[in-house]
Amino acid sequence: MRFIFSICFIISIICCVKAQQPYSDDYKLSIDSSISKKGIKEKRSWSNPKKATIFALALPGSGQIYNKKYLKAGIVYGGFVGLAYMYDFNRDSLSKYQTIYAAKIDGDTNTIDLYPNRSEAAVKSDRDFHRKYRDLSLIGFVVLYALQAIDANVDAHLKEFNLNDDLSLKLIPNVYANRPGLGMYNGFTLQYNF
Repeated sequence: MRFIFSICFIISIICCVKAQQPYSDDYKLSIDSSISKKGIKEKRSWSNPKKATIFALALPGSGQIYNKKYLKAGIVYGGFVGLAYMYDFNRDSLSKYQTIYAAKIDGDTNTIDLYPNRSEAAVKSDRDFHRKYRDLSLIGFVVLYALQAIDANVDAHLKEFNLNDDLSLKLIPNVYANRPGLGMYNGFTLQYNF
């Protein structure tokens, strides 16, 4: 079941990547003829979302490096290291408590001497606790892997997003202003330029 789910997940990501091709430079030029030669060079140097996503799926964090977001790549690698530590710690603790629990059930005095004051229920609770967090760390690996691939794709798409330099939001006080229909009033006007 997990194998089928994994295959369906990978196929859906590949289809999403294929469906999100950016506009070609020729199409952009036909729409807006006011783009200068410098603008054309900048548009050609932008990253390709498909390439960034494939890099991210092949090696986690490489999509962020391709997009020149080095801090995000460090966060991705740190997340994977933290999840690997969490998995390793909980796996080792799970095997230790499983051995102790089995010894308590069998009445083995050699292992029981390590934890003489712990009841079977307490050892079973600790074993279940570490099993739960071992499994959660595996789920965390899958979630982090998917999120870093999605982040690389979205970040590559947003490089094409054009921001106007004259974006502003102003709060203008109106003292003794006169408007038709309102007469004299005091207040504020919120002005948004884009």
